[in-house]
Amino acid sequence: MKQDVHSTTGYTNANGIFASCGAPYVTYRRPHPPAVVDYIASQFGRATAQPRILDLGCGPGTLALDLAERGASVTAVDVSEEMLAAGRDWADARGVRSVTWCQADATEAAALTKDTGLFDGATVADAFHWMDRPRVLAALDRAVRPDGFVAVVGYRAPGTQREWWHPLLEQLRLRWLGSVNLAGPATAYVESAGGHEEVIRRSAFSQVSVLRADYRRTYTLDELVGLQRTYAYSSAATLGDRQGAFEADMRRTLTAARPDGVFEADLQAAVIVGRRPAAAG
Repeated sequence: MKQDVHSTTGYTNANGIFASCGAPYVTYRRPHPPAVVDYIASQFGRATAQPRILDLGCGPGTLALDLAERGASVTAVDVSEEMLAAGRDWADARGVRSVTWCQADATEAAALTKDTGLFDGATVADAFHWMDRPRVLAALDRAVRPDGFVAVVGYRAPGTQREWWHPLLEQLRLRWLGSVNLAGPATAYVESAGGHEEVIRRSAFSQVSVLRADYRRTYTLDELVGLQRTYAYSSAATLGDRQGAFEADMRRTLTAARPDGVFEADLQAAVIVGRRPAAAG
C-alpha cells in the first residue's frame, strides 16, 4: 500500500530525512530491550487472537518485526520508501510474513483503517519527536479501537544519562557539521515542545502507564562508527564528501578514549502506554 506522502511537521524533505540510512539502520541499530517488547506485547491481552498493531515511523521495522514475531499482525508505516524497502528485505531474511509495509505520513493513520478496520493498538518507537504529535494522536483516536492502546518507545528514558561517549561525538559533529542540528542534508531539526508523556496526557489516550527498563549496550569501534550513519544528522547523505574524514576523526577520538575498542554504557529505556480513561478502568 502506498499513499501520497507529505509532511505536517514543518519539514519539506520528510521522505528524505533518513536518506542513505536504510541499510546501516538494519546493520547497526540495536533491537529494543526484550523487556520493552514484552511489555508492549503484554498490552495485546485485551486484543484479538492475532492483534492488529499499527507501527508509525517504523523505519526498517526494528520494533515491527519483533512484535510480529510475538504474534501480532503489523501495519508498518513510514514516509521513507528507502526505509520500507530495507524493512521488506529484513522481514524476508527473518522469515516474517505478518507485516504490511505502507508509505504514508503518520497523521494519515485514520485513513489506513478504510479497508482493514480499527487497530488494536499503535506504537511509535524512537520516532515520535519527528512527528506533529497532537495531530498524530488525534488521528490514532480515529484509528485505534475504543479499548486499544498507544505505546511510545524511547531507547533512553527522559532525564536519564546518555552514553559516556556522547559528548565526544557531539564535539565531532560540531567540528564537521556546525552548530545546527540537521534533519538530513541541509535541513534544520525542529525541536519538539514538551515531553512525550505530557503530550499523550493531553490526548484522548490520557490514562498513562510508564515502564522503565535498565539495560546495557556494548559496541565495538566499527559498530559505533557505523551507528552514526543511521542518524539524520550524521548520515552519509548529510556528510557527503566529508564522511571519510569525519569517520577517521571519530576513530582517532574514540580510540584515544578507549584503546581496547570496547564501548559499554548502562541505559534505561522507557515505554509510555496511553489508553482512553473509560477503557483503562
